[in-house]
Amino acid sequence: MSPSDSAQPTVTPGLRTYKGSCQCGAVRFEVDFDPSAGTTRCNCTVCKKTAWWGATVKPSAFRLLSGRESLGDYSRSEASHARFCKVCGLRAFGHGNIPELGGDYYSVNLNCLDGADLSGVLVSYLDGLHDTWQQLAVVPYVDPVTAAMRA
Repeated sequence: MSPSDSAQPTVTPGLRTYKGSCQCGAVRFEVDFDPSAGTTRCNCTVCKKTAWWGATVKPSAFRLLSGRESLGDYSRSEASHARFCKVCGLRAFGHGNIPELGGDYYSVNLNCLDGADLSGVLVSYLDGLHDTWQQLAVVPYVDPVTAAMRA
C-alpha cells in the first residue's frame, strides 16, 4: 500500500447506531451518527489530556441508557459540559450549546464505543486551545495496533 492509498477514507456513508460505555460499564449510551461525516479531535488541554476523539450529533441522536446517577459534570462554562463516570473517571460524552458547532449538541468519545471499527474515518483537528475552532488538519484515522500488525 502506498502512502497515498492510506490517505483515502474507506468509510461507507450512512447513519449507524453505536453503543458505548465508560470503562466500568456504569454509564452506557447509544448514539446515531454517520462516520463518513467525519470526527474531531481538539487540542485544548482537557481534550488532549483525556485523549478525546469526538463525534458531534444533535441531542435527538444521543440516548443515555443507564448510569445517570453515576455521572459527574466538569464544566469550564455554561456552553459545554463534559460528563464523566464517577466510578471509573472516564469521560464518555459531553453536551452543551456552542454556536460554532451549530447550537445544541452532544459529543461522544469515540474511544468509548463498543466494538466499532472506525478505520478510515476522517479526523478533523481543531484549535480549541486558542478558542478559534480553526481546522488545523484533516486526516483519516488509522488504528495503530492494526497498522502495526499489518507491518
